[in-house]
Amino acid sequence: MSTKKNKKTHPTARRVVIYGGSFNPPHIGHAIAVEAVLRNFKCDEIWVMPSSERRDKHIGTSGKHRVKMLNILIKEFFEHSKIPVKIIALELDRPGLTTTYDTKTELERLYPKNGFYFLIGSELLWDIRYGWVRGNELWNSANFLAIRKPETKVPNKLPPNIKLADKDIVWVNISSTIIRNFIKKGYSGIPYLLPKISAYIKKNGLYR
Repeated sequence: MSTKKNKKTHPTARRVVIYGGSFNPPHIGHAIAVEAVLRNFKCDEIWVMPSSERRDKHIGTSGKHRVKMLNILIKEFFEHSKIPVKIIALELDRPGLTTTYDTKTELERLYPKNGFYFLIGSELLWDIRYGWVRGNELWNSANFLAIRKPETKVPNKLPPNIKLADKDIVWVNISSTIIRNFIKKGYSGIPYLLPKISAYIKKNGLYR
């Protein structure tokens, strides 16, 4: 899957899921999240969007490496998906720090006919309104698609425009941080990483 940089608007409205994250590195948990969307939510496309540096997180690994690893993951799991899964470099191409509000504003400007749904884990529903930049505006205006993590409590009050994906959710309690720590200690990261991604990391000396 190649990085999409085309900024022309689509002639017809499309329902698009935005899956943002550092993907540093992309792992089996990320693939599980995409698969959950494919089974639980009717959409036209899924746009996987690696972030640039954020106010709340230093990423360090270049966007170039993270996009190449995402390409490996998407080709392995979703190359033949009926719903296209694409990598979008919008945040990587934007100068400065990334915020979800800026991404929402830019997407709506570039693709005014599309309906965008921001994919999040249900645990983040506690943080949006008061922890995110312009969080109250996002809470009230953005469309969210939340994957309900098993045994995770969901707030009683939810954003007005939200869908919950909670049918047969399989969850692996793994994070990119844990995997990076494994690699620093000399482990491959497998089975949480695809072997090809593990090989890419070793070849390029990442996370050492």
